[in-house]
Amino acid sequence: MKNLTKKWLFTSLLFSSQLFAQVDVPTIAQQLPQGTSLGFVAKNLQTNQIVVQHHASTFMLPASTQKVFTALAAKLTLGDQFQFETSLLTNGKVQNNSLNGDLIVKFTGDPDLTSGQLYNLLAELKKQNIQHITGNLILDTSVFASHDRGIGWIWNDLTMCFNAPPAAANIDNNCFYVELDANQNVGENVKFNVPSQYPIQVFGQVQVVSKEEAGFCQIDAVVNDNNRYQIKGCIARQSKPFGLSFAVQDPSAYAVAIIQRQLNRLGIQFKGNIQFPRQPQKGTLLAQHFSKPLPDLLKKMMKKSDNQIADAIFRTVAYRYYQRPASFNLGAMALKNILAKQANIKFGNSIVADGSGLSRHNLIAPESMLQALEYIAKNEDKLHLLETFPIAGVDGTISGRGSLIQAPLVKNVIAKTGSLKGVYNLAGFITNARGEKIAFVQFINGYSTGELENKTKRAPLVQFESQIYNKIYQE
Repeated sequence: MKNLTKKWLFTSLLFSSQLFAQVDVPTIAQQLPQGTSLGFVAKNLQTNQIVVQHHASTFMLPASTQKVFTALAAKLTLGDQFQFETSLLTNGKVQNNSLNGDLIVKFTGDPDLTSGQLYNLLAELKKQNIQHITGNLILDTSVFASHDRGIGWIWNDLTMCFNAPPAAANIDNNCFYVELDANQNVGENVKFNVPSQYPIQVFGQVQVVSKEEAGFCQIDAVVNDNNRYQIKGCIARQSKPFGLSFAVQDPSAYAVAIIQRQLNRLGIQFKGNIQFPRQPQKGTLLAQHFSKPLPDLLKKMMKKSDNQIADAIFRTVAYRYYQRPASFNLGAMALKNILAKQANIKFGNSIVADGSGLSRHNLIAPESMLQALEYIAKNEDKLHLLETFPIAGVDGTISGRGSLIQAPLVKNVIAKTGSLKGVYNLAGFITNARGEKIAFVQFINGYSTGELENKTKRAPLVQFESQIYNKIYQE
């Protein structure tokens, strides 16, 4: 009987080993450029078997796959009814067409708030026959604390809109654009046109150069106080004007300037001071605006990989969890505690620096991300998160991913992407040929094709992904 048991165990282990070895990751990984680091794990959620495992415990940059953690923590903490609120309060009274007291504008980090929505909110004052504000304008941004950017964000990306600060006061994604007219003679300066709705200043010297010189040119933005931008560099002549987008650097000053302009546009007089208290303000509610509910925000965050939604939710989760103003550091503590306690995700020595994945300080192992995917799949009846993942060949950030747009992968892979310089990650699910759901995590770091980058940058990646996911499908 013991021999039969040993024989059965040996045969079982041999069979499992053969099944495991059918996806030959090292051979497929030879498609990737030399020097690339790869962490990969895939698990059949029906059979509960690991079907692929390659450096699954190695810490790597998760990039925007980090948003999977953020989405799960938000669902577990905030709930589907959650909405960001922007409100107008006062510590005074409305009498004789005047607001006799301060106007308190309370921002809570709504990442989808537009200047038009803010105008409509302020227009509620007009409907209450308010024509004068006798007190001060108080900006309450007390829900968030410390810096409005995560540690490890790249300094030279800070003027880019995908790096715009996800502050408590967030209007039009804290992003604006400037129109450049480079249809000038060689040696002359480009002309700048700042749309009137943006309370910022742009100046500088960008010179038009010949086509031969253009290859040595770049345009740089230097940020000064009070949302003033200096644009420097050179560019080849352009026949048509074009726009460049920039991130707002001082969100509170930007919000105040917009509020003052909108009050003036509404014919509401204000001559008081501007105040930025650290403590939360209380008062009588005059008007309020609510964002879309959490499920809508998460869908946009996951499908479009929206960084501002991710980091606004990241700190809001911490604010709700700890009941105190939330920094990025507090956000990291909250996320790890929530997911460890409620989803049994083992982070070990992982580093979480933000909710978007922008930070180069983030370090996550593929197996930790796999645990999040497993929890999501097993609790989908309550979470409804699978519908937020981009669908290969259909929508979101993998709608045109070259490796996934052919059958049987197209429409059959749903995955969150994660991309930074040298980083190409995926975390999601594929249904195999037998109809079984496979959760997988692909972390590719240190990816570079060197001098051939402009011509062949994606080709090795497409070949690798096409081969490995087709192989997983067949298994």
